Amino acid sequence: MELKESIELGSSRTIKKGIKIEIDEVEVHRHLGYKREQCLRSGVSSLVDSQIRTAYKFIKPAAYYTIKPIMDVGDSKVSADGLLFTSHNLARVFSGCSQAAIFVVTIGEALEKEVAQLTKEGEILKAAVLDAVGSVAVEKVADWLESMIRSITATNGNKVGWRYSPGYCDWDITQQKELFRGLDGNSIGVNLTGTCLMMPRKSISGIIGMGEYCNTFSACHFCGKKNCPNRREEFSRWHSNKIRNPKQIRV
Repeated sequence: MELKESIELGSSRTIKKGIKIEIDEVEVHRHLGYKREQCLRSGVSSLVDSQIRTAYKFIKPAAYYTIKPIMDVGDSKVSADGLLFTSHNLARVFSGCSQAAIFVVTIGEALEKEVAQLTKEGEILKAAVLDAVGSVAVEKVADWLESMIRSITATNGNKVGWRYSPGYCDWDITQQKELFRGLDGNSIGVNLTGTCLMMPRKSISGIIGMGEYCNTFSACHFCGKKNCPNRREEFSRWHSNKIRNPKQIRV
C-alpha cells in the first residue's frame, strides 16, 4: 500500500484490501502454551504448519480507524472529542498526545466458523490449533494498521505511541462501549455485544496516541507486575516513583 495520504483530524477510513500479513508459527506455539525454548513434537509442529496454511483460506482482514483530537488529559482520564476514557495508566501514557487514532480490526468470521465445525466433528486438537492461528492472525492485522499509521504520521513530523485495548492494564473491558461510540465497526462487520465482547471474536479494538510530544514508552514502563505474558517494556522504577502531572492539551 502506498502511503501518500495524510492523517487529519476528523478523518476516517475503512480498509478491506491491501492488508498483507504473515503468520508467525512461533507466536502460534506461544498461544498454544509452549515456551519459546520448548521443542515441539514433530506431529504438533506439522499440525501447526498445516493449520497456518489452512487459515489463509479463511482469513479476510479488514480495518477501520478514525482520528480524534485529544481535548483533555487528567489523572485518570483521557477526553477525545466527546469520548471519555478512564484509566490511570492510559492517562500517563497519553499525557503528551494531541491526537488519537481509534480503531478496530478483524479477520472476519469464516475462520471461527471452521473452528466450530472442527469441534463439532470431534477434531478438538485441529480446532484448538486453528483458533490459536486466528488469534495470531488478528494481532498481525493490528500490527499492520499500527505500522501504517506510524509511517504516515512520521512524514508529518509527529510521534506515535503504543496501541492499547480495553481490558489491558487498568483499562476496564467495559470501556469498549465508549470506544465503539467513536468508531464504525459495522463498516467491517464488527459488532459489540452487551457483555462488551466483539463479534467476530477474532477482532481487536483500541486507541493509538499521536502528536509532536507524544510519549513513546508503554504502560509497562511503570508497571511492576511480574511474569506478565503481554509485557512490552521492562519496569522503570524512575517512573513508579516520579509524580507526574499530565498536562492539559487543547487542539
